[in-house]
Amino acid sequence: MSYLCLDLSLKCSGWAKFTKDGKLVKKGKISPDPKIDNCTKIHYIVNKIDFTGIDEVIIEDVYYGKNFKSVMLLARLSGAAIYAWVDNKYKVPIFYNASRARGLAGINGHSHKAEVQVFVLEKYKFATKPKIKKYQKLIDDLKEEYKDKKIKRGSFKYKMNKISELILKETGYGENICDAIILGLAYQEERKT
Repeated sequence: MSYLCLDLSLKCSGWAKFTKDGKLVKKGKISPDPKIDNCTKIHYIVNKIDFTGIDEVIIEDVYYGKNFKSVMLLARLSGAAIYAWVDNKYKVPIFYNASRARGLAGINGHSHKAEVQVFVLEKYKFATKPKIKKYQKLIDDLKEEYKDKKIKRGSFKYKMNKISELILKETGYGENICDAIILGLAYQEERKT
């Protein structure tokens, strides 16, 4: 048995493939041309998902944020991916919301993108120890600034996103791939119980 984990997004969808014993064997991202319309992006992404040899699909559930248009588009993409999986295997996928998956994987459910990236980089040794230490220090320093009320929430979130972008630029591991890996870790953990 193997399973495929999907962190779906119209900008860049992350995926991770695991063996039945929980070994991460492949990971990647699907990034449609930003200039094409949203329906074509959905079609492109779903057609790039490879269900070959897959027994289970785990999908990050839709987050209901403040931007209704984003939620609507993400729901459409999720629906298309669900349809493709059910049509392929006639099985219902497994869903985790991000905070539950993170908690099951062993990281704070409310972690920021950069924290998730550092967790995955360290767990799988996708980056050198000095780089991981550098990213963790940037995160810790920023959290300390925020805790000491030296910066406001908006500035904190902006700077945390900049750390996430730096990690992507230097390692190639964005939050999309890392979130897909977290889904796999969550699924493994839940299967143990």
